[in-house]
Amino acid sequence: MNLRPAVPRPAENPFSSGCIDTLAYRFRDGGIDSILERLGRNQDRGAIVGRHGSGKTTLLEQLADRLEGEITWVRLNADHVHPGETARRYLPEVVDQRHVVLIDGAEQLGRWSWWRLHLRIRHAGTIIITSHHKGRLPALFECTTSPELLKELVSELVPDGAAAMDLEHLYERRGGNIRLCFRELYDVWAGR
Repeated sequence: MNLRPAVPRPAENPFSSGCIDTLAYRFRDGGIDSILERLGRNQDRGAIVGRHGSGKTTLLEQLADRLEGEITWVRLNADHVHPGETARRYLPEVVDQRHVVLIDGAEQLGRWSWWRLHLRIRHAGTIIITSHHKGRLPALFECTTSPELLKELVSELVPDGAAAMDLEHLYERRGGNIRLCFRELYDVWAGR
């Protein structure tokens, strides 16, 4: 006889990556159309900026659905020992006007790596990066978070349980990083 309480399977956890990936970016002002308008004004070059866990990747993925051309994703993170080399491996042999290059995690590239990569993709029709800081390309949009945003997202994932959670304290403890909040909520839901 098994006396251990039933632990939900990962697929049943409302904070699993499969559930979180269904959440759309929440705009406080503007929207995709205003970002696309700014992109056009900046010769189809720009950056989505914001701190860790603020929705940059989610927004870039939504934006990608509206872009025309051959989309090439370059996804970088702190695990890449040589991010410049990793980035170049994602790219086609020749990058030209028909290519849309999306670089998620451009802050991983040092100044020299960024310069070399930018030289390689300079002829792309569109270049959009995500970064924690402004400066490499004109800022198209700055992603921000708030305790209210966390509550809104959790309410969508767990309609009946969000009110019982101390989400404001969780938000503060995780420094406003929504991704880290979701990871902790996943563990709580899984009974860890």
